[in-house]
Amino acid sequence: MSESETPEATAPDGATPDASTTERAASEGAASESATSSATTPDAATEDATPEAATDSETSEAAAPESAAPAAPTPRPTPRPTPRPGTPSPAALAGRRPSAPLIPVAPPVQEYDEAAIQEALAFGTLEEDGTVSVQDGTQKRSLGPAASAEREEALTPFARAYLDLVAFLDVTQQRLATPQLTQADLNRLLENLRKNMKEPQVIGDIPALRARASELRESAKEKIHALEEERLQARDAATAERTAFVESIEQLVETEPERMSWKSAGETMRGMVGTWKSMQKEGPSLERSTEDALWKRLSAARSAFDRKRRQFFSHLDEQHAEAEKIREDIIRRAEEMKDSTDWGPTVRAYRSLMDEWRAAPRGNRKKDDAQWARFKAAQDTFFAARNEDLAASDAEQKENLKVKEALLAEAEAVDPAEDLDGARAALHRIQDRWDEAGKVPRGDMRRIEDRLRTFERSLKQAEDAEWRRTDPRTRARVEGASSQLQEAISSYEDDLEKARATGDPAKIAKAEEALRARREWLEVIERSARDLG
Repeated sequence: MSESETPEATAPDGATPDASTTERAASEGAASESATSSATTPDAATEDATPEAATDSETSEAAAPESAAPAAPTPRPTPRPTPRPGTPSPAALAGRRPSAPLIPVAPPVQEYDEAAIQEALAFGTLEEDGTVSVQDGTQKRSLGPAASAEREEALTPFARAYLDLVAFLDVTQQRLATPQLTQADLNRLLENLRKNMKEPQVIGDIPALRARASELRESAKEKIHALEEERLQARDAATAERTAFVESIEQLVETEPERMSWKSAGETMRGMVGTWKSMQKEGPSLERSTEDALWKRLSAARSAFDRKRRQFFSHLDEQHAEAEKIREDIIRRAEEMKDSTDWGPTVRAYRSLMDEWRAAPRGNRKKDDAQWARFKAAQDTFFAARNEDLAASDAEQKENLKVKEALLAEAEAVDPAEDLDGARAALHRIQDRWDEAGKVPRGDMRRIEDRLRTFERSLKQAEDAEWRRTDPRTRARVEGASSQLQEAISSYEDDLEKARATGDPAKIAKAEEALRARREWLEVIERSARDLG
């Protein structure tokens, strides 16, 4: 509403500013605050009445004179005032600061101290032409025709209207001190100040009144600026919070399908709209463009998630069908072999099928479990039959072990070095009956085989010794070496005699050492000759 459309807080043309009028002016702030429009938000209030708009209104106060002055007030009897302390002047009130908690609305003031009225009357004049004028700063302003020819009686209603405005500013100052005022409250308070302080039709210290009203305006504007800053900060924080929420949803949607926890992600996406609405309801409102852009991103993320989920599970169904087909082929081959008695090759075949099963793609959990039960049943059938056969053969192998241990004991009783022919005959008996004895338990196989190998090596060593002893070439070599050493010993004995004849100890020792070595060699050769027979 512009200044030209705003009703003034002054008496209408031709009416006297009586007690009801002054009462209405004093309680203007409280009445206007209770009439809040349902379509007005804090943001709209800020846009409709900003501190700058209030400043423009102040500028227009001095430039927009009243189009019509009020008529001369009708005289009324002045009641005797109740004695009370003197009321401070408007100039003194301008510098006052509230020191106590404010009450919501000051009660309407109908009676004022006579001294205060007289102080206000000093600023008014009853002109010779019967009009009332007031000294408004450096200019004298006409208020309209007087209602009485007596100065005090004609000016007193205007002085009371002045004190009504002083009371209005007191109430406004108390209201400003109230904590938790909203921006709409402050805008309404500024509007009330503008309406009531625009060319007030009162008599009193109007400049002081305006100065105090200006201070109250500035205080209200500071509070509005502070609230606006808080609102903007809260909006920025809410924007950051909702942007982070949208980004978290977008990051969730960008997760690789194979790494996605679809159950948890689905719950998050189902609660997404509720979370967004809760943010809108509990937090401050964002700028329309920002909120629309974030919602579009959120909606696009939800659509992308739904599309990716459909694609993933469609592909998963294809994989499950392929996995089921592969496992059915493995089960078929396993069931074909379950009655086989060819234990070794079949065991290897089942191991190969197990490797294929592990390498097959994963399928539906329930179908996988059912197929595994069929595959395992085929394996269990085969291995149960195999284990029964192994249990039966184990008893037979233990009997075979006893037979082979008896054969080894019979052979080991013969010493090949003492009875070579007897040892050979014993080995032949073992070899003829060893394979006929059959398999032995796996744990005893190495031990039995090692005992047999040991007997065979001892027999081989005895045969080698006998061959060396009876070989004619060996005997001839031994006899030739013996003859040569005997001739050498005879020569070394002569060398020793010659050394002793010289008396040289070194030569004697050398000759003795050479002779002793040849005699030792001869002894070894003669012993070999005796061994050869």
